Amino acid sequence: MTLQPAKKNGAFQKPRSKTVRKRKLTTSEIIKKNIEKSKKPHPLYGTSKLETRFAKQFLDKLGFEYKRQYYARDIKRYYDFCVYTDGGIVLIEVDGVYFHGKGLVHEEKNAMQKKNEYVDNIKNEWARMHGVPLIRVWEDDINDRPSEVMKMLREKIGVAEKKLIIQENKKKRH
Repeated sequence: MTLQPAKKNGAFQKPRSKTVRKRKLTTSEIIKKNIEKSKKPHPLYGTSKLETRFAKQFLDKLGFEYKRQYYARDIKRYYDFCVYTDGGIVLIEVDGVYFHGKGLVHEEKNAMQKKNEYVDNIKNEWARMHGVPLIRVWEDDINDRPSEVMKMLREKIGVAEKKLIIQENKKKRH
């Protein structure tokens, strides 16, 4: 014999479950739990193998102090690297040839490449407005011309460092 749900105010009520249901975790809670469980800390936003190789091949060898995934709150976007210099910071973006549509005009790009172009323009403008030097390095340059990339990083980060020091000195005089 099975029991029927009891009637209350003319309508059937569902029988109460004896098991206690756990609250469903939010996405951020799941991510935090996974990070705690993992052996190495994992960034919330992905870092590509190309970025990892770039850091080892160039930034580590040059001895630059840097941070991965620098967050610009105003635009809610991440830059791949933030290099700390005596005069401030320099931002670096490592761009994949396919994902950023190198060599293609806007009309030839697919939806993802157009979106990346839009985001790149926002990042470029933010860096320019805040007087922060931004260096963009292409994937094919990293793969095919590493010595040129190394030379360019030395020059641009050195030049950016000098510019920031000169600007600070001018501000102190006034």
